[in-house]
Amino acid sequence: MDINSYKDLLVWQKAHQLVKKVFKIIKSVKKDFISWELIKQLVRSATSVPANIVEGYYSHHGKNFASHLEISRGSTGETDYWLFELYDNGYLSKNECEETSENCYELIKMLSSFISKLRKNN
Repeated sequence: MDINSYKDLLVWQKAHQLVKKVFKIIKSVKKDFISWELIKQLVRSATSVPANIVEGYYSHHGKNFASHLEISRGSTGETDYWLFELYDNGYLSKNECEETSENCYELIKMLSSFISKLRKNN
């Protein structure tokens, strides 16, 4: 498969799906002061994941791309944490938390593999 755009990258597609899932979850969360603070952090971390993939893609340098993917990987872990906080504070079901957490771990594995390949080739 040819890569003509960042949208062709499977890792970006997975990251974008995670953002869509996070937005869907947010719509169902009861809104109060605590949940709003958690949601703001969750949105920042989740949207950082695909945004850094895009920024790295357009850097056109393997080393720089890998650095952006590392940021994406960290933001994916942070996203998982904020989802857990929503669950732990009673705003999110255990099933939603576990399912989305699994998506985060899958994405972390994909990012780690991509980073390794880029570092190996440079």
